[in-house]
Amino acid sequence: LFKDKNGNEKITKFTFPNIKEGSIIEYRYKVITPDPGYIQTWYFQKQYPRLWSEYEVAVPAFYIFSLSRQGYWPYEIDTAMLSHDNYNILEPGGSAAESASSFSVGSNTINSIWAMKNVPAIKSEPFISTTENYVAKLEFHLSSIQYPDRPVIPVIKTWPEVAADYLKDEDFGADLSSRNGYLEDELKKVTADAKDDLQKAKKIYEYVRDNFSCSDYDRRFLSQSLKKTFQTRKGNVVDINLLLTAMLINQKLDAQPVILSTRENGKAMESYPLMDRFNYAISRVKVGEQYYLLDAANDRLGFGRLDEDCYNGTGRVIAPMPILIPLSPDSLKETKLTSAFVINGEKGIEASIVSNLGYFESLDNREKLKKTKEEDFFKEIKKGYSFEVDLENARIDSLKKLENPIAIKYDLKFNFDEDIVYFNPMLAEVTKSNPFKSADRYYPVEMTSCTDETYILNMEIPKGYVVDELPKSARVKLNEDDGMFEYIIVKSDDRIQFKSRILIKKATFDPDDYQTLRDFYGFIVKKQAETIVFKKAK
Repeated sequence: LFKDKNGNEKITKFTFPNIKEGSIIEYRYKVITPDPGYIQTWYFQKQYPRLWSEYEVAVPAFYIFSLSRQGYWPYEIDTAMLSHDNYNILEPGGSAAESASSFSVGSNTINSIWAMKNVPAIKSEPFISTTENYVAKLEFHLSSIQYPDRPVIPVIKTWPEVAADYLKDEDFGADLSSRNGYLEDELKKVTADAKDDLQKAKKIYEYVRDNFSCSDYDRRFLSQSLKKTFQTRKGNVVDINLLLTAMLINQKLDAQPVILSTRENGKAMESYPLMDRFNYAISRVKVGEQYYLLDAANDRLGFGRLDEDCYNGTGRVIAPMPILIPLSPDSLKETKLTSAFVINGEKGIEASIVSNLGYFESLDNREKLKKTKEEDFFKEIKKGYSFEVDLENARIDSLKKLENPIAIKYDLKFNFDEDIVYFNPMLAEVTKSNPFKSADRYYPVEMTSCTDETYILNMEIPKGYVVDELPKSARVKLNEDDGMFEYIIVKSDDRIQFKSRILIKKATFDPDDYQTLRDFYGFIVKKQAETIVFKKAK
């Protein structure tokens, strides 16, 4: 046994001599603590598989705990029994002048046992926010204490109480109620041309976004005063977005901070204010009857836009009325439309491609284009074609207009020489592989948004060729109404018209839907791989 200390925590570690890969180990331990509010979180599942994991807890009935269960693995044992015991209670004094008191009580004791058998190791999967949301575990939170014949003693504060504390906290919202006069000269310049409150809010947001750099995107308290952030032009995510909130308030706009937990951090509880679950802060402003959520710490975002990582269930407004803000991925719809117009040119086949991206794909490409030249960006696009093409007149629209998605445009030139040509009408937009590779899945599928992806081709049949074979049209549904795939192709005279559409109407699917979703994408991959067969005319 080895004993160690980390701040106020005492740590006991133990080792197994001669342990090696493949060993099966067994251990049992008991934790005794004088803190009535502490019951250790129990993980039935972690990075190694477990043959048997059991947890036994005895709690006097006067301690009222909230029990949170998490995970998808079934319990082998899940029982509770009542017994009666006598307890000696030592109550600390309420103040320095008040001494501690002790008394004895008889009370029921709730004896609970939970166990799981043959639990697999937790492992990451594609389309999952974090495995921490799904690891099998039990968590306990002391909500109140009620000794016999005594009033209830609340332990967990309510959301209004916590919000009030945060608004007075020097490390969070205390400065928001100050006049912050040092901001006024700068804000006069920033808002000088604003014609209304919406323009004023946009100009303040753009000023903070474009002039302040974020050093840490995983925080829930200020690292310095708002004045210092204003002076140094840098800070963590809370520093920057609370400064934004203070500037909006200074200009008499209705603004409050909002706290949330990002996807990688895991879900925060909605019922109890467990503040260590939160790791991010944004701002909310009301203009007219419309609310806008703002994140000036991310320099890629437009006004009223958040990164997809913020959509992780709900956020909480820190205000006298600390309401929940819905931030569900199901509320987002990523829409993409690509059109290809193909004609017979003087020196071969010519095509014009326009791809209007969804907002989050636009964010990814904006990030890419910060690190690479446009010329290299289009070279990568060219590599996506399975045959030799010349790519010309390449351009990107709305790259600097951060509120808008971007459009990628370019022209192609290519030739057919073979007697038989296998031509995929999807060009470079084909879905090449099934994103759901595992045969089984224990956790939900968590996409970052709903999807509506359409590809349209309007094509002249190449000179000197005839259509020998055309893929068949198809329509399939995902469950009853969760989505659909459409593959429509028609030949009329000297033209081919083609449309492919993938529509996913929800972002989160239960494990029971996994096989259906996997088969759905398997069909898409197979269908989009089909080709038009052109033959040289005799």
